[in-house]
Amino acid sequence: MKVRTERRTRQVPKTIDGKTHDVQETYTVEAPVPPPDRDAQALVAVTALAALIVLGAVVWSTVAIGGLLAMTSPVWVAYLIAFVFDAAWIGCLTLEWINRYDPERARTPRRAGWAALALSMVLITAHGAVHGSLGVGLAGAAVSLVAKGFWHTVMQATGAELDPASAQWAAAERAEVHAEMATVRVRRQLARTRSRIREELSALGSGGSVTEIEWRTPAAEGLTADRLRTEVEDTAERIRTEQSAGSGSARTDPESGSVKDRVRSLYESGTTDPAAVVQALPDANPETVKRMVRLVRTEGGYA
Repeated sequence: MKVRTERRTRQVPKTIDGKTHDVQETYTVEAPVPPPDRDAQALVAVTALAALIVLGAVVWSTVAIGGLLAMTSPVWVAYLIAFVFDAAWIGCLTLEWINRYDPERARTPRRAGWAALALSMVLITAHGAVHGSLGVGLAGAAVSLVAKGFWHTVMQATGAELDPASAQWAAAERAEVHAEMATVRVRRQLARTRSRIREELSALGSGGSVTEIEWRTPAAEGLTADRLRTEVEDTAERIRTEQSAGSGSARTDPESGSVKDRVRSLYESGTTDPAAVVQALPDANPETVKRMVRLVRTEGGYA
């Protein structure tokens, strides 16, 4: 058995003048060298060969299809578009490999890949026929067929097949994860929509209509009938106060203004205990007062 010398480190106690600390110590060991993995080496070689064959097919296909398209379009455009045909079936082949454990999702890219390959082969054959050599065109088309077929064989040889029970278990796991991701995206969309609603209603709130409610209910708590009733009462009270006091009057008295302004005034005057704030505003809804206490405490840095 072959061995190799390796330098390693370990923690050892070191005592000086009665004080002990752990320090690093370097030492050498003779570690056995595992035999080479011929299967892994062969797989690397085959994968490299498949990539080389695909590269050759792409070059030949691009030259042939580009020459055909260059008859009616600028050369640089023709060769750029010619690359698309082989890039399509190569991309579908990659998607098929990614979804190899999900037969349903892999079926679509597999079919699309073969369709893109067939179209590419037809155009390569047409290029040869136009230039008076149908045999060369067929040979060039066969290059792309060999490239995709060889890569497909490599995928079949290296991919693991799941038994029906394992496939169903994997499908259930994927469905659960996808549901979680969908839930996160839906919540993000709803959060953006609620934010736009608040901005719109805030912009319309200066009109003085009791139907224009400020949606301040946290999205995480949801909107219930009680919270909606609280919002209506609070907004109606604020609008009545603004209409009676006028746009230019100051609202510093704790007994005037909206609930939020009255709570802020109490905080500025030194009344910061939530229970005391609720008692100081007996005419307001207690739930509204408590919520405004939390909001004012956060905005004013009292927390």
